[in-house]
Amino acid sequence: MSFNSVPAGAQQQPTPFELHIDEKKLQDFKTLLKLSPVAKETYENLQDDGSHGRFGVSRKWIVDTKKYWEQKYDWRKEETHINSFPNFKTNITDDDGGVFDVHFAALFSSNPSAIPIAFFHGWPGSFLEFLPLLDILRKKYTPETLPYHIIVPSLPGFTLSSDPPLTRDWKVADTSRIMHKLLLSLGFGPTGYLVQGGDIGSLVSRVIAATYDECKGMHLNFMLIKDIETKSSPDDVISEAEKKGQERLKQFMTVGRAYADEHGTKPSTIGLVLSSSPVAQLAWIGEKFLAWSDPSTTPSLDTILADITLYWLTECFPTSIYTYREAKKLLYVDKPIGYSYFPYELAPVPKAWAEKTGKMVFFKAHEKGGHFAALERPEELFADVEAFVKVAWK
Repeated sequence: MSFNSVPAGAQQQPTPFELHIDEKKLQDFKTLLKLSPVAKETYENLQDDGSHGRFGVSRKWIVDTKKYWEQKYDWRKEETHINSFPNFKTNITDDDGGVFDVHFAALFSSNPSAIPIAFFHGWPGSFLEFLPLLDILRKKYTPETLPYHIIVPSLPGFTLSSDPPLTRDWKVADTSRIMHKLLLSLGFGPTGYLVQGGDIGSLVSRVIAATYDECKGMHLNFMLIKDIETKSSPDDVISEAEKKGQERLKQFMTVGRAYADEHGTKPSTIGLVLSSSPVAQLAWIGEKFLAWSDPSTTPSLDTILADITLYWLTECFPTSIYTYREAKKLLYVDKPIGYSYFPYELAPVPKAWAEKTGKMVFFKAHEKGGHFAALERPEELFADVEAFVKVAWK
């Protein structure tokens, strides 16, 4: 397999990994899916604009998607696609001696000057978010010509990496520390590295960039942080597109963040509820893909189902929502930052606010794309990352 040669300076050798879900577990999932009921018709769930309505995901979308999931969706095909990329697992020892089994996909370059870039996913995403981007790069470059080392980890608590400990609370800073240690283990301490993220991945990126000297900068496509609006001032220049985005932000804060309140205040309850039925996870997560994407670039049904199926088969939902009960501090990043603005982001933050959170050296506003930029607009997102690298990497 190309792009799988770990850099010579790695402090420890990760183990090559192939994903293969046990057949019995897969069949149990299919049985549960078949037997999972769909709620009866109500006024609210009959409101439908083709995918979701003003009261949430529609019953019709659930019925149609459940049927497709049962009869046509092929998980083994998705496994084959995942395994066509270099995947690894490695043990990362935390400061308290705890050991984390961390999964990551990667494209490693044989160019000694290759720039390491880590891409961090969010919720309800996973490392699968970045497979389209990896596919573009492996078609464009060879291991000898690839100018970057691309590392795409599964965050602790998500899909193929270890869960947070059962004996104490877990914070974004804890995840950031494990991700930093992962990058050091791959030998990127002396050269340094860059980070990129959206959603929770943007929070992890910001903590890493603000905390660790080895991180030389960050690129984000999501800037929402607690009290971000305090960065506004009457002198800010706000474009017409950004004004529309602010209306979208207000709408999200009014009618779109109920899920986050539930994650943050009653994670035990929602974790138990959504682990009871594949259809429950389909409704909860499927709604987010539909409502948070640009209608013109919504990920395909197979893409959405790949993410939800992976969540179900790895039983990760209850351990993937720990970040929601934490007030995220606005950390200033005294390093180069880049920001890609996508209009259908669920909470698009104006450039004038974002540039007050760090040394902004790159900004681009796009006309299409939403919250899942790496899935919706992978070519555009990576073009932005490359442009950012040219001005940020010294």
